[in-house]
Amino acid sequence: MRPVGKRLKSAILIDESNAMHQLHDVGVGGFRSWKKFYQSIEQYLKSNYGQKMVTDFNFYGTLPPKGHVEDAKYNSRYKFFEALQYDGINVLRGECYFQDDGSLKEKQLDVLMALDIYELSVYKYEYIVVFSGDADFVPAIERAQKNGSTVFAVLGKNKSAFHLKNSVDVIINLESIIQDMDKKTVIPSKTTWKVSN
Repeated sequence: MRPVGKRLKSAILIDESNAMHQLHDVGVGGFRSWKKFYQSIEQYLKSNYGQKMVTDFNFYGTLPPKGHVEDAKYNSRYKFFEALQYDGINVLRGECYFQDDGSLKEKQLDVLMALDIYELSVYKYEYIVVFSGDADFVPAIERAQKNGSTVFAVLGKNKSAFHLKNSVDVIINLESIIQDMDKKTVIPSKTTWKVSN
């Protein structure tokens, strides 16, 4: 039920690594403005749940370890996070470590995001949107729901995410959100970008 006359609180939480996999699956390489992507999701919420809404934009990602990658790569990521913050997006960073095989491993992001999902529900956010297909968030989502929050997941129509799909209240179709955006904002991946319904 929509609260009448009340300013609603919502939050959109994006797990960068998982989100980028989903975006690549639908032929999107990124956005010229991530704020526009957040606003497109926010507009979905306002259209369906009430225009009097204030929304937090949260982005979860990591920087590569400084001194262990070329400066240009580190600086590019650092500037990316600064640009997000300039646009009013809260950037929450985990740690990034090299594994024995030389690949990078992100740490602490799932814990940060799960804690925020729960904490937002404690602070009586009516709507929490998670852009991730990671089942690790299911316990936090269930606790947020017990606190009265409605939890959404942004998922591509071909994303399996069985456990997450079965725990959230509403699934927001990723392709529909992208379809509603200005095409100049969307950066196609190297494959041909098509949004099918």
